[in-house]
Amino acid sequence: MINAAFALVLGAFALAVATADPRVMIETTYTSPEGLNDLAKTAWKDKGGKYMGTATDIKQLSDPYYLQVLNDTHDFGMITPANAMKWDATEPKKGVFTFDDADKIVAYANKTGAQVRCHTLVWHQQVPDWVKVLDKADLLEAMSNHITKLMTHFGNSCSTWDVVNEAMNEDGSYRESFWYKKTGKEYIETAFKTANAVKAELALTARLYYNDYNINVVNNKSDAVLDMATSLRSRKIWVEGIGFQSHYSNNDSVAGAKIFDNFRRFTVKNMDVAITELDVKTSTANPTVSEQQQQVGIYTNVISACKKTMRCVGVTVWDFVDTYSWINSSAPLLFYQPDGPKTPLVRKATYDAITAGWIL
Repeated sequence: MINAAFALVLGAFALAVATADPRVMIETTYTSPEGLNDLAKTAWKDKGGKYMGTATDIKQLSDPYYLQVLNDTHDFGMITPANAMKWDATEPKKGVFTFDDADKIVAYANKTGAQVRCHTLVWHQQVPDWVKVLDKADLLEAMSNHITKLMTHFGNSCSTWDVVNEAMNEDGSYRESFWYKKTGKEYIETAFKTANAVKAELALTARLYYNDYNINVVNNKSDAVLDMATSLRSRKIWVEGIGFQSHYSNNDSVAGAKIFDNFRRFTVKNMDVAITELDVKTSTANPTVSEQQQQVGIYTNVISACKKTMRCVGVTVWDFVDTYSWINSSAPLLFYQPDGPKTPLVRKATYDAITAGWIL
């Protein structure tokens, strides 16, 4: 049945491409009742399977057509709050914590039966000004307090925490953020020490991740991330997984075998890996058929690399409807709304590409 479904996906998509106007959005031809998360769960089933997830935010939860998809864990069994758990949203003033939006997203996930991938504790963006002016000692103290408060508040609602986000430059050096300028790389060590201590004290089950972009293949940046995580782990400061954001453009060259080979460098060091923010942008909101074909290939190759990697635990797309994407003018996701927000969703060929990746 799986082979027949895969043939249907590819054959029908080829027919659609052949007959389409050069700038008509190619829509789904996938007809199986199995959703994306259903397919993910069949990969390495004897090892617990994998998940398919999506980011979301509070705004999206007011769109009834959007919720028709999010309500059904056949497609998405993991939810990441894209912004509601970031520092500016949760501690806008020192010691004043606000969890309203994040709590709503967690409650929604609990209602549908989805897990929650909690994002993110330490980042150089979306941080209030009061944090940035602190001296080194006070900055590290504020960071540790922030981590402790969030992990305590959300407890075992989180299956995963992105502890530190985007600390590396493309050349493998440390990003010269305000964190690094004031503490050097000590802030990364302190963040993971704190997260591990809270996890142990509260007997939490969440896995602790480092998350970054442009690290999917072997390069200077992924080398640096591997070295950093390995160094921390050698001192029993546990980095338990690496998040590979996976933001692509349609004209990127993406070979699944190269992703697989890079993933293996981390998994042989006893770390999980996950694709955490997948999207594939084009040059416009009305991409050509050629651009959409390129998108399809990238989505399929990335998903396939995760499927083939035993310890790639799952894939999260950075939302699933173009309307709500952070790059919404570039048609990067799996659904679109031809008539605008809060109107019916139309499934795109990119959805089919993900089914093909899980089926391959």
